[in-house]
Amino acid sequence: MQNTINLELMKNLTVLYVEDEENIRENLECCFSSMFKKCITAKDGREGINKFMQFQNKIDVIITDLNMPHIDGINMIKKIKSINPKIACIITTAYSDKQYLIDSINYGVNHYILKPFKIEALFKEVEKSYLSTHYVNKLKEQNEQIEALARVFNSTKEDLKKENDKELNTKLTLFSEIIQLLDRR
Repeated sequence: MQNTINLELMKNLTVLYVEDEENIRENLECCFSSMFKKCITAKDGREGINKFMQFQNKIDVIITDLNMPHIDGINMIKKIKSINPKIACIITTAYSDKQYLIDSINYGVNHYILKPFKIEALFKEVEKSYLSTHYVNKLKEQNEQIEALARVFNSTKEDLKKENDKELNTKLTLFSEIIQLLDRR
């Protein structure tokens, strides 16, 4: 089992990091800036939603604290997932309350990491979250393409069947008329 982090992948990711504790946010932003293509930060859930709206086409993964002023991490993710259900999300928190964990699962959070955590473990979870979300989204897109092709195929098949039935009926009618002509002789 490979435990190393794919640095090439990480250097291509843009992360939205939402944390209300300024010293933690600034320290991790420094680490994130060296690991990721870009790190966008927000100090609470409301600002996190605004930053997501501003950069939504660029953000690959959201990392958020759970308890924050204005809008907490769960409600921020709920709002963001209503806009883009395909985004990978990770919650970091000092709280191990089961209800938070259940809410996280219900709103499509990829990973739930308890503080304090090792930065390497967080990077590994970012990689896993992004890849699992990326591959699930790719599979959904491919399934949609397959379903569209199946609809086209079935429609074409029906058209051909109708055309063949029409052609067969024409030939049978012609054959029947020839037999009638032969019978009259």
